[in-house]
Amino acid sequence: MRHDWTLLCTEVHTHDNGSIGLENVFSSLQVTSPFGRIEDTESVLFDPPALLVSHWTAEFEEERRLHSATVQLMAPGGDRGLWGESVEFDFRHQTTTLLTLIMQNMPLTGLGTYEFHVFLEEYATIGEWGRASLTISET
Repeated sequence: MRHDWTLLCTEVHTHDNGSIGLENVFSSLQVTSPFGRIEDTESVLFDPPALLVSHWTAEFEEERRLHSATVQLMAPGGDRGLWGESVEFDFRHQTTTLLTLIMQNMPLTGLGTYEFHVFLEEYATIGEWGRASLTISET
């Protein structure tokens, strides 16, 4: 199993020829809080919603099955998870798959770089996994 890429964007389009179109890919965000200090804000709302997109390839025949995976959002410093969701990658009828999760909002614990981890549960943290990050700063 091979992780190809993971990123945040606002639009993704798949085409019949296998190509993928991505719009508004981003890795940083400036936030203005109506409450004063950014640490007082509980969540960031994405308008339009952000998409976490992760592309994977089954390289060998024995990988062409259903795989359980976990997506986690880690706080700056990577010391604790803020959000998590179980997902599945289905390679039974194709050799590549595109995971797309809609992110309406994101828990915010302060300034810094938040990491989205996508990893296959059978490999845990030592095997194939993908990562996208988003840096939050004040304007």
